[in-house]
Amino acid sequence: MLYRKGSIVFNELHELPDLWQKVLNFMNKEREAGVTWIRSQNCGQVVYVATSELYNIAISAAKVTHLVSGLNSIAITPNEIMYGRRPPYDARIRTLVVVLSNPSTFTETSWGVERLKQLDPKAQFLSLETESGKFASLVNYNLVFSEIKDAAKMPVVSMSCLLLASFALVGWISGKKILLDELERLPGICRDHLKTWQVKSQQIFLDKPAHIVFLGSGPYEGIAREGAMLVSKIATVHSESNYFIEYRHGIYGSANQSSMIIGLFSNTFRNVEESIFADLSVTRARRIAIADRSSSDLISRSSDILELNSGVSEIARVILALVAVQFLVFYLSMGRGINPDNPKHLENARLELKERPGAK
Repeated sequence: MLYRKGSIVFNELHELPDLWQKVLNFMNKEREAGVTWIRSQNCGQVVYVATSELYNIAISAAKVTHLVSGLNSIAITPNEIMYGRRPPYDARIRTLVVVLSNPSTFTETSWGVERLKQLDPKAQFLSLETESGKFASLVNYNLVFSEIKDAAKMPVVSMSCLLLASFALVGWISGKKILLDELERLPGICRDHLKTWQVKSQQIFLDKPAHIVFLGSGPYEGIAREGAMLVSKIATVHSESNYFIEYRHGIYGSANQSSMIIGLFSNTFRNVEESIFADLSVTRARRIAIADRSSSDLISRSSDILELNSGVSEIARVILALVAVQFLVFYLSMGRGINPDNPKHLENARLELKERPGAK
């Protein structure tokens, strides 16, 4: 039986495998021309520009770019670009600027791109955007996923599809075929395990936490930030994100028995993350682990585990972790009586800026 409330988001989550396949097919079609263009630029660093939820995605993409290609890579918002008086990086190094955008963020993102072109005329711009294709006149290379559209206030489709496209772009930049091959497996893995993740997410949120913390390391930082942002924005529950290792420095002091701590487990820091999760038992908060595989140690140190069972590397698994987080936010909202398709507290139109910030 379909949900009356949340039916749009529910359907979008279940359509993700097919949409991912369309994204991969498009990237494969553009691969030869894209790789030729990127190599001809000979860029030594990559800067991701995005705002709102897409900024969280950009953080994960920047981390993966650095890990896989070895190039310096950062994510920055248009706000910081427009505020600055010089490029927010070493402009002596030839720079590839990757812009992530959807229709709701185009205006302020385009302002940031225009400003950055003034600050660094030598930079080369590549855009990944959904629906519109408005960046064609502002960038050097434009990739538009016209079939990727968000139909609800909770951004599901554009987030995961642009993250997947960003990882494919990292494969182009680094020339790592092994990453591209792993990405090709993701639609099938997601299709096989989607129902399991759905059921487990529903079970986890049978209770109603008053405070939620997302923890992640490396590329999982962006997913943790996205989870915290969606929980606060859609489910209206106080939420925050932090690094696993940083959280132990007294930040856990606000956690109590009405809190929930959700950890996104990596391979690199797995032992340390498990140890921190065990120590967090003193807070009496419910501890939820999102991991590829459980273990006896993780079972004993967690209140519950959402297993992805993907069998792919921790880098490709970042995209699957995003889907798991989106399911968690969906069921948290439903449990609180909030329609994730169109939350009433977000019905008012967003305030629009009357003029470009910093314009004289």
